[in-house]
Amino acid sequence: MWNKWPLGFSFLIISAIFLIISFNPSLTGNVVGTNTNAPYFYFISLVFFILSILIFVSRKTLDAILIPTGTPEADKRRTDRAVKEYIGGGSHVLMITGRIDQPVKTSQVYNIYKRLRSYGIKPGEMRVEGKSANTLENVLFSLEKLKKMGAHEVGIASNPTHLDRFEYVIKKAKEEGIVDKDFRVHRLPTSETFGEWAYGVLANLKYRYKLRKGLPKK
Repeated sequence: MWNKWPLGFSFLIISAIFLIISFNPSLTGNVVGTNTNAPYFYFISLVFFILSILIFVSRKTLDAILIPTGTPEADKRRTDRAVKEYIGGGSHVLMITGRIDQPVKTSQVYNIYKRLRSYGIKPGEMRVEGKSANTLENVLFSLEKLKKMGAHEVGIASNPTHLDRFEYVIKKAKEEGIVDKDFRVHRLPTSETFGEWAYGVLANLKYRYKLRKGLPKK
């Protein structure tokens, strides 16, 4: 994962140097008060300042992108959204999370795998969490694998109400020390049907009630 801070601060320092030069003619060898190059130095300073701001607010490359299984149609949307981010240089690895049914080639996990392969994603660029049967297990089982990978910046591709549920479980996991406080989730939202939205609203209410006393113990 690239570190944006050194580059950002370097550009900021360069910006400050050119700004000082633009207001101090003696530094350019010109006669005091006749620094005709001042506008150019000021412009260069402004360019480097803008670049430094863009670097500071840019997002880091993700350690992983999660693709949770859902309905066949939702799986396509989630996979396509994850691949779009991945191909753009947004992640080191793609992780499919969901139970692997038997026979394997009829499972949703395998269907997502095939769709990823159709995009040219190599098997070595994928990981599979194949035990989870619901969103809670998607999160908890995936966190185990992500922790072993040392991942802290993770994208999740899914519809908005499902992402709300993911974030709530991860918040509880942070509160209970299951995951580090600096673990960050990046939402990669897909489109959402009315049915998915309605189910998501009810499911989110259910999760908040179910987990009000904390996450289930192993």
